[in-house]
Amino acid sequence: MKQSYFIFSAVAAFVVLNSFAFAESGKLVPYVSIKQEYSDNILFVSDNEQEDYITTSKVGAITSYKTERVNAKLDGNIYHLMYWDNDQLDDTNGAARSSIDYQVTEKIGFGAAANYRKSSRRDADTDTTGLLLTGDREQTELSVSSSYQFTETSIGQAEIEYGVVEIDETNSNEDNDSFGVNLGFSKNLSKTFKNTTGLLNFSYMRYSSEQETIGVNTVTQDYDSDVFQLYGGFEKNITELYSFYLQAGASYTDTTEEQRINSITIVDQESDTWGGVLLSGLNYDGLYWDFGLSASHDVRGSSGSNGTVERSSVSLDIDRKITEDFSLSFNVSCYLNKNERQTQSDLDELTVNIQPGFHYHFLDTFSLQGIFRHTTLEDREDDTSRERNLVYLVLRKNFDLQ
Repeated sequence: MKQSYFIFSAVAAFVVLNSFAFAESGKLVPYVSIKQEYSDNILFVSDNEQEDYITTSKVGAITSYKTERVNAKLDGNIYHLMYWDNDQLDDTNGAARSSIDYQVTEKIGFGAAANYRKSSRRDADTDTTGLLLTGDREQTELSVSSSYQFTETSIGQAEIEYGVVEIDETNSNEDNDSFGVNLGFSKNLSKTFKNTTGLLNFSYMRYSSEQETIGVNTVTQDYDSDVFQLYGGFEKNITELYSFYLQAGASYTDTTEEQRINSITIVDQESDTWGGVLLSGLNYDGLYWDFGLSASHDVRGSSGSNGTVERSSVSLDIDRKITEDFSLSFNVSCYLNKNERQTQSDLDELTVNIQPGFHYHFLDTFSLQGIFRHTTLEDREDDTSRERNLVYLVLRKNFDLQ
């Protein structure tokens, strides 16, 4: 990642410049925040755990622009990690996100999005994927989408997405590329089933991963997968407060694995796998309580694990509004990531996160957030486990310029 900071600086500058461009007819909100954190296992290892305090300072800006036809948003930030005892882990990271939706006509819509992220923390994605990551990572995602309203009750959607993830660590690097096409169709079925919408989706993903380990010999692992998923179901508003959705189907994965030592092919194997797809959830949106319970199972790309994974997840989210400015939250999530491979050890990891917290707005532009997170990761392939307790406070100041 020799061009890491150049690329990130360019993206950050793009976000800032566009923020000021949008500011005249939209909304611009720069912000700064300070995060104080304590972790009893900063490297997330199974033994010889190290505890430390981590201070994260962040500066960023959010800008939005909205008219009858256009809805655009830009969000960029840069933050610095400072470890009190393990200063060799200090680093500067950041992210930039942008999206635009444009309603071309009453029936045709268009959208595009771009995301960039640089990160070095091992636990950056444990609460969203359940997986630990190592090394310095750069991630870029691009997508374009469109929608077409066939009738008053039916809509079709299409999306094309492309992503690149580069991971650098000592004597090893991994490059991941993904290309995906998603097609969706929805139809209002309320004439037959009250407050119900039928859903049908098809997706194709080409995921390629190359991992190179440099030692006495250079060992290269190539992993290429074509993933097809077809699933359908419905979403239903049970009452004004409750809603439910359920989609189920099948997936097919065709994978080629190759292992090379000093450019000489040692293993070259192909395999295919059939599996299931499940997306389900129950939501409650009340005056003081918000509740969400979801479950999923599918095949996804997984940077840092050299290939795709079959992921099953269950999550529970509860939010309780105490006052207009103060709220409590509680989250429990469970992820099972699996992959049976021919050229390296199988992946079979179970991750559980338990996270209570609070959020408080005060003095109009200030907010204070507090979180405690307990994470347990069980490697069922190696029969080992890791635990980490984390607590942090974040003080944020928004500068609303409009």
